[in-house]
Amino acid sequence: MTSLRFNYILILFYILFNGNKVNGQESDFIIPDSLVGKSYEQLNESYLKIYNDTLKSNIYLNTILTKAIKDNNRERQARSYCYLSYYAKNDSEKLALLNKSIEISENLSDASYLLLPYSFKGSYYYNKGNYSSALNNYLKILEVAREVNSINYIYITKHNIALVKTHLGKYEEALSLFKEDFLYEKNKKDFDLEYYLESLLALADSYRYNKILDSATFYNKEGIVKSINEYKKKYSSFVINEGINQYYKKNFAAAKDSIDKGLSLKNIYNPLNAEIITLGMYYSGEIQNKLGDDQKALYYFLKQDSLVQKKKIFIPEIRQGYEFIIKNYKQNNDKDKQLEYINKLLDFDSVIYSQRSFVSDKLFAEFEKPTLLKEKQLLIRELEKDQKSIGYWLSISVSVSIAILLLLLFQYKKRKTLKKKFDQLIHESTLSIDQKKDNISTKKDNKIGIPKDVVETILSELDYFEKKHLYLEKNITINSLSKNIGTNSKYLSKIINIYKKKSLTTYINDLRIDYMVNALKTNKKLRNYSVQGLAEEVGFNKAESFSSAFKKYTGIQPSYFIKQLNQAEGL
Repeated sequence: MTSLRFNYILILFYILFNGNKVNGQESDFIIPDSLVGKSYEQLNESYLKIYNDTLKSNIYLNTILTKAIKDNNRERQARSYCYLSYYAKNDSEKLALLNKSIEISENLSDASYLLLPYSFKGSYYYNKGNYSSALNNYLKILEVAREVNSINYIYITKHNIALVKTHLGKYEEALSLFKEDFLYEKNKKDFDLEYYLESLLALADSYRYNKILDSATFYNKEGIVKSINEYKKKYSSFVINEGINQYYKKNFAAAKDSIDKGLSLKNIYNPLNAEIITLGMYYSGEIQNKLGDDQKALYYFLKQDSLVQKKKIFIPEIRQGYEFIIKNYKQNNDKDKQLEYINKLLDFDSVIYSQRSFVSDKLFAEFEKPTLLKEKQLLIRELEKDQKSIGYWLSISVSVSIAILLLLLFQYKKRKTLKKKFDQLIHESTLSIDQKKDNISTKKDNKIGIPKDVVETILSELDYFEKKHLYLEKNITINSLSKNIGTNSKYLSKIINIYKKKSLTTYINDLRIDYMVNALKTNKKLRNYSVQGLAEEVGFNKAESFSSAFKKYTGIQPSYFIKQLNQAEGL
């Protein structure tokens, strides 16, 4: 899986993120005599020369911060708090420093100061597996980046949002974002080969997750050619990724050669390599399993588990490695090891469930929770005969089982609620425009400050607007619609608010979504469109806006609605 994208300063952050930590500013910090009188530029230049020396870096940053507080220089304060977060002793201190930087930046005239602390905060949550919080910060970055027209930050953040979507299993949506980022990096004037390779790697990876294997191979090979001389770290990642791709093409010998070669080039002590090395170990085990060598397969799967335990790497696709280990120990009647790895698998599943905002039916079925829990209970009863520490195992078992069962119950209720909303949506009769109009009372108290004949004219024009499906046009605004109707925007806005009981945006979006719901019911070809394609069909510019409006109007996501439609029709 591809790593996060960073701006040039984010690379520095990531180098420091896993280093030794020291405190942020101390309340009694005193500027050393040797630094008294130094300008901000001199202090910053000296800091950048020694940034990997945590003790000296802390002194320089605290000096800049102390000087900035004395001078009431809010810009320097914001940056200093952000940089000091690199060296925070613990998570709470790191977040406190970032929040302080954000608090100060929000009151500055230059909104671009918000980009860096939000980027670091989003990356912090992403690396912790808290994808919901990471996404919240990334969306904030997009908002600010668009406001200040920072194109580079926009695409870097889109790349990182696509990584979150990949972790959540939203592979098609992620691929669309990776394509955007790739084209930007490929065509931008100040072309940067390293950024281009990172974007290329993500795109190839995303094609594999979407099972478009030939495209994945095409981009992996391009990355191998372009990175072989200058960027060995990226080169090894492309080689491993293509090995994984060859595994899915059932070219096991080629897959083994590529993964072995790529792993041999990776620095196992670099924490940034932990995820791809874990994937390499898992697929090495799968290859040996396919080749019929159970002992070698077990060796690699145990290596995979060791990385999971040490580095806290939780990737859904490596789950089968644990299933193999459990099966192997069961066949060898090693009940202690079997129970140990069942517990590890339950812990693994629990983390995956907590990370994800949803679990697909397929993934849910593959986890086979009820069977796994039943098998665990049988093993515990057998071990009661020869284990004195059964009380300990039982307490652990019950705690984990309750947690998993609660998660299962939550997912069951969630799926049941979604299905109920779908059934209500699919079985409700489609109202005509006239019927919908009848549902909206036109007998309003005419005390809204608009002549009655004007009200009737505008309502008539809106009726025509709805019947002719003019709301499917893009970029409708209150000004453009009022101009087409032949009235002023103030009258139109007030009438929509009072007679339609909605804002203009909600009014337009509801009409579009209602149209799309009915279209999907009858047009099977439309169901094969991407989310972006569906959005454009009904006047939305972006897939995210369409999905949000669809969810608000129907209570379910468009992808879920289409899936249930196809299942209901046996497609």
